[in-house]
Parts: sequence; structure tokens; C-alpha cells
Amino acid sequence: NEEELFLCMFTRKGIIKRTELEQYRNLRKSGIIAINLDEGDELAWVWLTDGEDDILVATRNGMSIRFNETDCRPIGRTARGVKAIELKEGDEVIGMCVIAKGQDDSKKILTVSETGLGRLSEHSEYRLQSRAGKGVINYHIEKYGLVTSVIMVDAEDDVILISSDGIIIRIPSSQISTVSRTSKGVRVMKLSEGEKVV
Repeated sequence: NEEELFLCMFTRKGIIKRTELEQYRNLRKSGIIAINLDEGDELAWVWLTDGEDDILVATRNGMSIRFNETDCRPIGRTARGVKAIELKEGDEVIGMCVIAKGQDDSKKILTVSETGLGRLSEHSEYRLQSRAGKGVINYHIEKYGLVTSVIMVDAEDDVILISSDGIIIRIPSSQISTVSRTSKGVRVMKLSEGEKVV
């Protein structure tokens, strides 16, 4: 069912590009252009969607926005894309999730800070908005540190965390508390002075 699927691409600078999957059918050995990037930007995530999914985009400075993928019309393979979220100076996208239509509550949004704090939140905590807005606060960085990652997990998943000193730990996601979107969460990784979760 290639005709019904889309590739959603996201860049660090908050650009989203949505293209029909079938446009990538005829590949050459040398490859083909998937997206044109602005100088200083980079492609960071690519997800397969079915045309009716919601998209959650989160930033390092603790902002997030949820919008339906239909807010972003499909465009050609070599195009640049459009703005997913309005970023403040110095901010960048550090995570994105696809929330499927009719998504059950078994999957939750995991937010992890550079200071080793983490929390799970229900995806219903993130209200639907229009694409390209400033979004809502996902995390209070002034109190708890910059955000290092935002992903979707379920109770069966394990989470691997890596520190700037090269230490790696693995914990079940079920050990992380489910709390509100504005909470700091719990300690998920102990860090030495000057160390951070990367």
C-alpha cells in the first residue's frame, strides 16, 4: 500500500517535509535527493506515516508542539519542507514522535534532561495545535536542565542512557514514573559533577 503511506522528515532547525513514499520507488545506485537542507541544518528523523497521524515535536529548551500531519501538505522529493515549530534563538529540535490515530494509552512520551531526570507523560497531555506555532512548555529547563531526548515508549521497552563521560545504563521504562507534562520526573541516571546525559 505504498500509495497510502508518507515519509515525514524532520530537521534540527524545526523543518518538516512530508512526501508520498512512492516518490522514492525508483532509486539509483548513486542515490537520489530526499530533501534540500538550509545551511547549518541537518536531517535528524524520518518516520513512515499513514496520512492521519499526529506529530509531536520537542525542543532542547523545553518546548513542544503537537499537530496533525495533514497540516503539512505533501510536497515533491527535492523540496525543502515547511516550519513545524517556531524556534527561539539558540533552540533546536531534539525529539519527535508519531502518535497514531486512535493510539492507546500503553505508549507514553518519555522526556529526559541533561541532568539525569526523566519522566513519562500521557500523550493526551499534549493538546492538538496548528503547525508552525511556538507550542507549549514540555519541561522547565531553568529548574531541571536542558532536554536531551523525547521519545515514545511502552511498558515493555527498555531505555538506554549514555553520559558525556561514556557511561551507559539500561533501565526498564516501567521503572520511570508517569506524571504530568509540567513535572520534573525522577532520577533516571546518577551523574558525576560536570557530567550530563547525551
